[in-house]
Amino acid sequence: MPYLHPEVVLRRFSAFTRGEVRPSVVGDGDEFLEAQVGSMSSTLDFLSKEVDGMRDAVEAQHEALREALDGAERALDGLDAEAPEVRAVLEDGRDRLADPPAAVYDHEERLLEVSSDALAAVETDLEGEAACAVRDPLYDFLRVRVTAQLEMLGRGSDD
Repeated sequence: MPYLHPEVVLRRFSAFTRGEVRPSVVGDGDEFLEAQVGSMSSTLDFLSKEVDGMRDAVEAQHEALREALDGAERALDGLDAEAPEVRAVLEDGRDRLADPPAAVYDHEERLLEVSSDALAAVETDLEGEAACAVRDPLYDFLRVRVTAQLEMLGRGSDD
């Protein structure tokens, strides 16, 4: 059975409700039922857009994390820091991002795990200025993530 994205299924249910169910109850004279069916169709359409927006947000976060891992590596290079453990975690993170899960929630969880592992490695293996320099690009990922979550909630990052 082929995988259908939830947003597509919700959009189809919304169209079916609006195009097939609602017209069949319009002639009954029951305004309450007609309004409820219309409301259900609108809600399904809204949910499909929200789920679709989540997928886009996670994909943007994925790209931001890839850039953050590369930025952390460049920061290490700029400091001439060996930090083999940190470099290994960064490389492992890139490998784990190379084949993300298809399910959006699993993908998001993977992003959080990779980010958390990288930050933990920096905390454990680096100190002072080196730790700050390597953390900076990783914090950029976290800023992208928070901004995306606020936008999904209908709020700007400056609210």
